[in-house]
Amino acid sequence: MTTKTTFNEKRDDDVNNGKEEKKNATKSKTFTLRPKEKHGMNRKARYVTLHFLRHAEGTHNVSREYNDPKHKDARLTDFGIQQCEKLAKAQPLLLESKSSKKKKMTVATSPMTRCVQTARLCFDKESHMITEKYVALEELRETVNYQCDIRRTTSELKEEFGASVDFSRLENDEEDPLWQYWIERCGSEEEHTMHRESASLYKCADRARKFFEWVVEKKADTEEEIIVSSHSAFLRCVFNYGHTQEKFEYHMGGSEQVFDDREDKTNNVKVVQYLPEDGDAFEEYMRRDYENCELRSAVLEIL
Repeated sequence: MTTKTTFNEKRDDDVNNGKEEKKNATKSKTFTLRPKEKHGMNRKARYVTLHFLRHAEGTHNVSREYNDPKHKDARLTDFGIQQCEKLAKAQPLLLESKSSKKKKMTVATSPMTRCVQTARLCFDKESHMITEKYVALEELRETVNYQCDIRRTTSELKEEFGASVDFSRLENDEEDPLWQYWIERCGSEEEHTMHRESASLYKCADRARKFFEWVVEKKADTEEEIIVSSHSAFLRCVFNYGHTQEKFEYHMGGSEQVFDDREDKTNNVKVVQYLPEDGDAFEEYMRRDYENCELRSAVLEIL
């Protein structure tokens, strides 16, 4: 008996195949970062200015007891709060403005408490003309290894930060889905005390690509800038993944990739690329490790 495929079934198949093709394309995509002064250089391209910020000092940074339950979703220390206040007072993004007009800003932050605290303390809405709520994105999470990398429930985060932060992208996951994955893969924090995601860095790189895809699809206007509040190991992976150490000793971090379950473990496609005409100084500036509460800026060139 011959089964006839209906138009709707074919259309659904086409849509699903299209989604799968887009997903695979995103996984292997490399995004172009350029110095701020190259904004608008290519008339055929669209540019989005990105300000990358590592969170201020957290309790786990001081004790270095990353797997201690008291540092679960670690908070800022008193000194970390002072670091934020210092950056907020300096207002480096406002000082760069060529006019008195306030810049339009969107703030994208990891949902980890230390990053949300840093974003809110460093960039107040009134001064920076932030155009919407601070947006919490799982894509910006730290490499998931220890208890300090476990995020609190979505309900707890909403209760503390209220309506000022948009947690809508987390609403389908009350519990931490990334930690749950690694618990199932490696066992509990007592059973496995070593690296987890840092031993499978392609997963972190793929999360980073999803963030850049979010920026591209956001269709921000040319005046809007995006502040990105994230973590040291995540940023190290973003700016170094797939790059060699021929020019610089900086590397993508992590440890031996024992949890890399890909068939081709050598296919480490760069998350970002640096153009030769922009010089080594810019590449070095982006690839070196971030200090707590350090801010760096670049433009994303979108063709």
